[in-house]
Amino acid sequence: MGGERSTLVGTPVVIAPGKIFLVGEYAVLEEGPAVVAAVSRHAVAQYVPGMDPMSSVVREAVQCARAEIGEAASALPPGSVLVNTDDFQQGNQKIGLGSSSATAVATVGALFESAGISIENNRSRIYAVALAAHRAAQGGAGSGADVAAAVHGGFIKVERQPLGPPLVEPLTPPAGLHLVVFWTGQAVSTTNMIEAVQKFGRRDPVAYRQMIDNLREIAERFVAELHAGSATGAVAAAGRYGRRLAVLGAAASVPIVTDAFTRASELAKELGGIAKPSGAGGGDIGIAMFATPEAARLFARALPKPLAPLNVDLDRHGVRRRLPEEASSENSGLFHV
Repeated sequence: MGGERSTLVGTPVVIAPGKIFLVGEYAVLEEGPAVVAAVSRHAVAQYVPGMDPMSSVVREAVQCARAEIGEAASALPPGSVLVNTDDFQQGNQKIGLGSSSATAVATVGALFESAGISIENNRSRIYAVALAAHRAAQGGAGSGADVAAAVHGGFIKVERQPLGPPLVEPLTPPAGLHLVVFWTGQAVSTTNMIEAVQKFGRRDPVAYRQMIDNLREIAERFVAELHAGSATGAVAAAGRYGRRLAVLGAAASVPIVTDAFTRASELAKELGGIAKPSGAGGGDIGIAMFATPEAARLFARALPKPLAPLNVDLDRHGVRRRLPEEASSENSGLFHV
């Protein structure tokens, strides 16, 4: 885990996981469902007296957390939160596994724990505070799904609401579902991708709404297949979602599905599975899904450069205080490299 050597003796050390999107990109911004999974790349946070905020996300998270806990914050000396996000680096580049959301959640969790307020008994409060801080730092952009994954962990469905925080529903992945997370070798700005698609929505609202409604229907089908325990049905629905993302990108003149994702998709199809962007697209992170572990392993080994599989597993626990004796997460059997 990144950041262990940079933590100090004294205040509690808190960790929060990153995330991947399985389906729901763009649709979740219009109150459609998204399915995300928390993954074992962590932001590591610790309250440090006398420290200044290291980023706008940390500044907002500390301010929002102090306001939330009120008098309990008065027991803390002035300071901020030190956050290590080395886990979200691939070489010298940041990879799109939700480092800013994990940072916001870990920061809030570290301040809560340092003030004597248990994370475990206050997850809904931490979610609301971290979500508000993350949106303030990013100018209101984002769905909140990545924040939800960092708080709750596991495999979850997230839906935005007209008022209040998004709804979060825990899900159980089918036993036969096997995933490979891969990196395209190219970082991308999620905010720029979202702004470009929303510009298309303003330019042609009828076409945009039809495409979003179609994505919503497919995402709901994916959730239904998960509830039914059908790995093959979930894989098929995710494949349809990826193809409709390509249609949205073409209509908006935005490269959601790049040549790299197309090559990954063709390889996955040969092996009986699917591959698609995970997140805003344009590069960065992809997700491949299969109904057999053998196909997933073959895909990971056969990815052409610069595509590369990422070594991640499911984080079942979400944000938490890291204990000295905490062991590495057990292999879930869901992810393959």
